Amino acid sequence: ALRHGLACNLAGGTHHAHAGAGSGFTILNDLAVAAAYVRKHEGVSRVAVVDLDVHQGDGTATLFEGDGSVFTLSMHCGANFPFRKARSDLDIDVPSGTADAGYLRLLRETLP
Repeated sequence: ALRHGLACNLAGGTHHAHAGAGSGFTILNDLAVAAAYVRKHEGVSRVAVVDLDVHQGDGTATLFEGDGSVFTLSMHCGANFPFRKARSDLDIDVPSGTADAGYLRLLRETLP
């Protein structure tokens, strides 16, 4: 990630863990840990978390709320868990039943 400026995690789910409690079957938000680590130990000044899971990354959004050095984008089904959404820097609500072409169009419009 440090060499290429990009890291990917296809496992999903860990974005639900908050600072004081686990959620969504997870107790550790590895995305938040990695972002905090590289900022503190590797001289990285800005991190973007682009979360494309069907569920909103509520834990990640909450952990970095108000932190200008981490940008959080969550593209998720708004009618899905968690039912009380946190506020990411950018939340994209994907309507239920959206097919691949519609999803990819939304993604292209969001990340030119």
